[in-house]
Amino acid sequence: MATAPLPGVRELSRVARPPRRQVPLRRHLPAYLMCAPTVVLFLVFMVFPIGFVLYTSLHDWDGIRSIRQAEWVGLSNYQRLVGDAFWWTAVRNTVAYAVIKLAVELPLALVIALTLNTGLRGRTIFRTIGFLPVVTSIAVVSLAFTFFFSPLGGAFNALLIEWFGIIDRPIAFLGEREYALWTVTSVAIWHDLGINMVFFLAALQTVPRDLYEAADLDGAGTWEKFRSITVPSIRPITAIIVMLSMAGSLKVFDYFAVMTGGGPGFSSTTMVLYMFRYTSFGGGGLAGTQTIPAVGYGSTVAIGLGVVIFAAILLQQWISRWQEGR
Repeated sequence: MATAPLPGVRELSRVARPPRRQVPLRRHLPAYLMCAPTVVLFLVFMVFPIGFVLYTSLHDWDGIRSIRQAEWVGLSNYQRLVGDAFWWTAVRNTVAYAVIKLAVELPLALVIALTLNTGLRGRTIFRTIGFLPVVTSIAVVSLAFTFFFSPLGGAFNALLIEWFGIIDRPIAFLGEREYALWTVTSVAIWHDLGINMVFFLAALQTVPRDLYEAADLDGAGTWEKFRSITVPSIRPITAIIVMLSMAGSLKVFDYFAVMTGGGPGFSSTTMVLYMFRYTSFGGGGLAGTQTIPAVGYGSTVAIGLGVVIFAAILLQQWISRWQEGR
């Protein structure tokens, strides 16, 4: 008598697997409805603008006529961007600004946060004073420092000439190539120092006190506790602070737009300021004599800006993972 073949593994799994029940759509309908506004806003204000910028970067469009009347140029705008010396000047200025800001502002913010995290008397007042510039408008601060650094009766030149005697004639700190970028960067560091101080202070308050007490029992010094306890404990939050600060620095616009306009020449032009030169009508009077907008090329500049920021964030993430793996 012939025997039936034994079932294989697939047949057994099919037999043992219970049938999948179809979940009715209306069961999750409230969740979908609650997520719908966020999804719609994301599509309208993120996906569509990015797609439109990509589309316009392939056209010779002045932003005045309809985009349907614009001439298709393909990758010509990108070829122009690669060979644009002013664009690379803007990239160099922006990267220098971001590096200086990270190298000076973050360590200084950490030192202040470490000081305020101790039992210092009046630390609440010092914390408030340190955070006060952050809540002040960037445009107002930039305009105030424009008068402060002015060679025509500016307070800073008066201090250097009359009080300290360092110089014998006024210097146009915002009007000379060798000073403009550094002056604006120093103002930005002063203004943004408070927010990073608060971030580091919040990170320090998450470190368990038991670790410090155990280190005290072992006779560890201040530097050893900072290196072995504080730094590893706040490293994840520090990586986020660095990433946010770097992304914000690469997108800087307000300080330079108000204080220098990207000048003199292109010596303090940033990537966003260079993009604004082509995407605004008349160039906004910034860093050049552009009178007819070239929104298509400005969109290409915006894509280049996004690529630079994305590459910088990837580099920062790689460095963070490398440090964690050591």
